[in-house]
Amino acid sequence: MADPTETPNTWIPRPAIRRYVYTVLAAAGPVVVFYGLATAEEVALWLGVGATILGTPSGALAAANVPRD
Repeated sequence: MADPTETPNTWIPRPAIRRYVYTVLAAAGPVVVFYGLATAEEVALWLGVGATILGTPSGALAAANVPRD
């Protein structure tokens, strides 16, 4: 299995930067909903799109954290 810090993502290749961008996107979600710019469902959809673009889908994250025998 590949190292979870490696990714074929060429837009944002460093894991630390991807983590920062995703954190900012996730923190912006409630603010966008509060001001009525989007619904909670739309924010969830865009967070999913952001995760896909950043190369950190939840399936890969879960697979990387499964304990080894």
